[in-house]
Amino acid sequence: MDKKEVTMCTSCGAFTENSPLHDGRCLCNNCKSSVISTHSEISASLTYVKNLLVSVGFDFGTCNIDNIPIEIVSARRMAEIQNTSISTNNKGVTRTETQMRGTFKSDMKVVGHTHNIYMLSDQSRLEFLGTLAHELLHVWQNEHDIKLSPMKCEGLCNMGSYLIYLTENSPIAQHYIKNLKESPDSIYGDGFRYVFAKYETSGWREIINRVNNNAL
Repeated sequence: MDKKEVTMCTSCGAFTENSPLHDGRCLCNNCKSSVISTHSEISASLTYVKNLLVSVGFDFGTCNIDNIPIEIVSARRMAEIQNTSISTNNKGVTRTETQMRGTFKSDMKVVGHTHNIYMLSDQSRLEFLGTLAHELLHVWQNEHDIKLSPMKCEGLCNMGSYLIYLTENSPIAQHYIKNLKESPDSIYGDGFRYVFAKYETSGWREIINRVNNNAL
């Protein structure tokens, strides 16, 4: 009998003999069985994540989060949307269009925003929830015209993922939290550690207050 190759699940890090997906990722049976793919699953995930973010103080104002289009796409399509090379590390992206009104450039005012969220396909439930929380905090920043440096922007969004994992409180969630804390990325990793240090000192409300006052 031929031996199957043992590899690590791209999502949770568990060992698996499953065959790779078309884009090279490999999912164990547990992660595979919880992949978010249907409209009802996306809707339920959106409601869950929105409620958690609102519960710690994120006010989305007039933005109707429930109506934000969320599209699940391939790694190739994700690269086309972002105009980057193909990478399965790109789990989600938010695109926001700002509507302006005014007669002259000097009196143009923002009157609204339109958001679209794109999610990489074949994400397990917990990975999907964490990615969606990250993207919804991009929506929150864009909706309130908040301009942070890339490091602080992505660090804050990663705190949304952290909130999800902390709430789930499972071994896999701890795996994801460890990845956030130990990421070597100079934007996402350093950004998370910077905002997380503020969170440990003062909590969610103070972080949100500092962001709103451009003092993060």
